[in-house]
Amino acid sequence: MTSFVLQQFVSSLREAAIGEDSAGRVRRLMTEAFRDPAAVRAAMTGFSGEEEILFEDDNLSIWYVGFDPGKHVPPHDHQVDATIGVYDGDEINHFYLAAADGLQLKSSKSLGPGTVISMRPDTIHSVETANDRWSFGIHVYLGPLSRIERSLFDWESGERIPLDDDAFARYERPSFT
Repeated sequence: MTSFVLQQFVSSLREAAIGEDSAGRVRRLMTEAFRDPAAVRAAMTGFSGEEEILFEDDNLSIWYVGFDPGKHVPPHDHQVDATIGVYDGDEINHFYLAAADGLQLKSSKSLGPGTVISMRPDTIHSVETANDRWSFGIHVYLGPLSRIERSLFDWESGERIPLDDDAFARYERPSFT
């Protein structure tokens, strides 16, 4: 097992988030760190529940995120580049296109321990756990995610809805699985 030290990782991400090709540099750091998901998991033992902000400034947000079994979070955007790494459990990310007649499912991707994906600011996705276990990951956003006006999308109509905690809870669904 390699060594993963959360504070060192956060420092490296902070450096990577500044300057040209920040999305590429963050992706490379995440890919390297998540080659050993057991080491990441061992460093994250103090975290539980759905989410916690690990760091945030004007350039970068780093979040611990857990998805509980049986829940499918609604389609949403981030408005900034995002990189997600899963270190425990399994989840499915569904990607959508906003169309005049609603959301159209574009693709789905299963993520397990060690998987890293990147999304552009305009990406619309939903997330569900893939089985009866929690899924845990680190999400990195190139901006102050907690202060950005983001959107949810109605499952059927595709209507854009301002994202807040109440709307997020109202639009959650049971998992497909």
